[in-house]
Amino acid sequence: MTTATPIDRLRAALLADEAAQLRLAPLADTATFLDAITAYAAELGLPIARDAFAAGLARAATPQMEQELPALRLAEAPPRHWLPVELKPYQGAIVIEWLHFAGLPLTDPFFEETWRKVRLLPFNRLMRTATPLSAIEPFVEASPPDGLVFHMSRCGSTLVGQMLGAAPDHIVLAEPPVLDTVIQLVGLGQVSPAAIRAMAGALTRDRGGDARHRFIKLDAWHALVLPLLRGIWPDTPWTFLYRDPVEVLVSQQRRPGMHCRPRVLPLEAYGVDPAEGAAAEDYPAWILGRICSAAADAVDGDCLLLNYDQLPAALTDALLPHFGVAPDAASLDKIVAAGGRYSKAPGQAFTGDSAAKQREASPALRAAAAPLLATHARIEELRLAAKTPSEPVA
Repeated sequence: MTTATPIDRLRAALLADEAAQLRLAPLADTATFLDAITAYAAELGLPIARDAFAAGLARAATPQMEQELPALRLAEAPPRHWLPVELKPYQGAIVIEWLHFAGLPLTDPFFEETWRKVRLLPFNRLMRTATPLSAIEPFVEASPPDGLVFHMSRCGSTLVGQMLGAAPDHIVLAEPPVLDTVIQLVGLGQVSPAAIRAMAGALTRDRGGDARHRFIKLDAWHALVLPLLRGIWPDTPWTFLYRDPVEVLVSQQRRPGMHCRPRVLPLEAYGVDPAEGAAAEDYPAWILGRICSAAADAVDGDCLLLNYDQLPAALTDALLPHFGVAPDAASLDKIVAAGGRYSKAPGQAFTGDSAAKQREASPALRAAAAPLLATHARIEELRLAAKTPSEPVA
């Protein structure tokens, strides 16, 4: 039997000491953290010198060590303040890497932004954790999300996510890459569809003890697997956001998203033949057309279609009721305030850019958008025909 080292014993003690986790994990300054962790080791009677901690943190920060499996390996999910962030192959199996999120709420425009913050924390260099994929299986019993947000991209979905996440008792998952990885593995037949529900449950675990509502803002291309996701959460209401295709294509032309760059997404994982995309004369218009057509085909009684022009008022007037959410007055004020900020840079006030994008559109771009405009018109007809508020009160 291998004897536990002092660092092993310290990690085990930290895993069981939530108060110490929340005291040590937010410390971003390495010197401050070294002082604190050395003092904690001394409290435990562990002979670990400050210099030993410093050397270990320096090694953990090297690119080689960041690519390797974390030293802390558990059979089950770590305590509630850890979230899964990445899947990695290991000895023919799939393992999950977890990081402590240091009490940070998931209020950044994208999950990946919060992930980047916490991965740099000294605590996580010490306590990066790996588990087998089976560690998320208990989360399959977690409560389903209160709402799913699908979108065609560059159409206000980030604003919707920011507004939903402004209430302190809301958890919003904004396009977490690890969930996309699981969806890909399901599409390729490598894991069961139940893994999607389990991963979502692990990501939306109640770290603070006060969560009441959970929402998932999916990646734009997840509309391609809407039947799969609706099968996993059959009773969860969902929305699809869309916008004038010309304006979306102008945005994608300025800064293409990964789904609008050929050969970046593994299209076969989402049930799409990659050869079809390779043959497309205008790839961004083609993939956006596939996304919008898939959403239109999936519209049912649990769907609320939202045009970008309806935002931000439609979030409070239509989407929250659709998701069965009735925030109190204080939370509603926060949600409305978030609607006045630029979603991808919440410190800036929002200003509309539709007119500027229409002016920028070239004749070639408008020609490429023509087939997509027909799909857009079909979605508009479905929205206007639905028995839901077609236009919110300003």
